[in-house]
Amino acid sequence: MKKLKSYVIIWNRERGMRVKMENPQKCFGCGQENKDGLKLSFSYSENKAWTETKLENKFQGFPGIAHGGIVTTLLDEVMANILMKKGLFAVTAKLEVRFKEPVPIEENILLAGEVDEEKSSSRLKYLSAWIEDEKGNVLAQAEGVFVDQTKKIMERKSEEES
Repeated sequence: MKKLKSYVIIWNRERGMRVKMENPQKCFGCGQENKDGLKLSFSYSENKAWTETKLENKFQGFPGIAHGGIVTTLLDEVMANILMKKGLFAVTAKLEVRFKEPVPIEENILLAGEVDEEKSSSRLKYLSAWIEDEKGNVLAQAEGVFVDQTKKIMERKSEEES
């Protein structure tokens, strides 16, 4: 297995600088080295992210249905990844989830999300995300508020390097 770099560098457009952070490959949602994780890999446009996945049986609640905590994680993960791709290191401050229909196990689902640029400020980012089945039916959706922690992380990194 190819050893990944211990860090990634992301261009932060809002701050006009490159940001170096530890490689998130152990992340439960998107980490490819987390044997128990979801191993999500996203596609991106300017303010959107999406991926298709099929949940394994180990993520079920009731038989054949994804556990609500996993559904919430999927929605949070797509929103966080949009911000990370933009070079922002943000944490979830508020997450409101609406479960509309059960999310199936072992069937293809689409995860998607986007930033609401009109509501977002330099510190607070407002996002939405949703999960669809193969027919395009929305199974769950979320609205989230994320707090940009990039400045704090950069300050901590520079103190560690001093």
